[in-house]
Amino acid sequence: KGYVEVDAEAIAAEAVAAAMPQDDSPQASLERKLIADPQAWDDWLVYADNLTQAGDPRGELVSIGVAWARHQAEGKKKDKKIDALLDREDKLLQDNAATWFGKLVEDDTWRECFAWSLETGFWKEIRLWLDYDHKDADLPKALAYALDHPSCKFLRRLTLGLVGAEGDCDYEPCVRAMLKHGPLLSLRNLYIGDFVRDETEISWVHVSSVGRLWALYPNLESMTLRGGGIDLGNPKSTSLRSLTLNTGGLPGPAGESLGRAELPNLTRLEVWFGTTNYGGSCNGGHARGILTNKHLAKLEHLALANADFANDIATEVSRNDLPPKLRTLDLSMGTMTDTGAKRLLAASDKLSKLERIDLDSNFLSPAMCTRLKKELGNVSVARQKTSDGDWYYVSVGE
Repeated sequence: KGYVEVDAEAIAAEAVAAAMPQDDSPQASLERKLIADPQAWDDWLVYADNLTQAGDPRGELVSIGVAWARHQAEGKKKDKKIDALLDREDKLLQDNAATWFGKLVEDDTWRECFAWSLETGFWKEIRLWLDYDHKDADLPKALAYALDHPSCKFLRRLTLGLVGAEGDCDYEPCVRAMLKHGPLLSLRNLYIGDFVRDETEISWVHVSSVGRLWALYPNLESMTLRGGGIDLGNPKSTSLRSLTLNTGGLPGPAGESLGRAELPNLTRLEVWFGTTNYGGSCNGGHARGILTNKHLAKLEHLALANADFANDIATEVSRNDLPPKLRTLDLSMGTMTDTGAKRLLAASDKLSKLERIDLDSNFLSPAMCTRLKKELGNVSVARQKTSDGDWYYVSVGE
């Protein structure tokens, strides 16, 4: 018998999404069209006219955004007309900053922890983060404010940098802010954990449970999670194309989630398994679950990387069929030795059909690297690590 852990908050989020009232007014219907097709420029101009007729200066901002977007799409260089429009856009933004940004520009701390890009008069992307100089900012509160702001109505990308400037960094309060806000149908890209190694250690970062968010972002196309404590819940999305999990230790339940994930249009999956020393509890069985998941049949790129059980992954790769559309396989940054490489060579008939196999940063001998290149041809074996006795380590742990 198979049992799936029930996430009460995820179920509640699904109920909220399902219970959303449908506004059938002409303006609401037009907004749904714009969410479905952000480049429907003619519809944007109709929307701009509606705003202008209602006395909203954002109508002019939308029109300028459409003109600039079309100009760029046609591959044209800036001219005097476009320069004048962009100058006018800057003037509108300055004159209406209090209305279009509110506390995100009025609050000195929030202003330094908030970045945005504009398209067709609304925020296309926002990024929030903390740094040492603004470590006391209430980032979850700023996120909640931004999500509730009218400028966020057509947001397509949400990025969260570090939410703790000293020591541990926990995204749970931010996830709760996202839950409280509710569905955001326009969102296409979500990145939790946008930081580099110089800023913090990956093991100090706790991503939290994103399983509660699937129902709220039904049009999500890309999700990137960077840090530890990843909980995927029950991944189910027909729109997701790319899923990236960068961690020094992937919990076993997250590996199980990937084995049962219903992501029929996913083309890119990158998984760093990490090590037991930093919260990882996956094994070869979890890799097998991913490889045999029929709901991941459209995968073109698959990374089962940074694993302290890389030889076991090689075994599963050799024994199981690969996703039918797979073009590239990444088994880099782990603890694979010549033992695992021999298992891959035993499956050379199917592996040689791939465009590329990445075995960089493992523990392969020079002789095995030469053999792999000769027999597979499509393999990269750069930057092999050397073992100190019986100690083998992943490239990203702490």
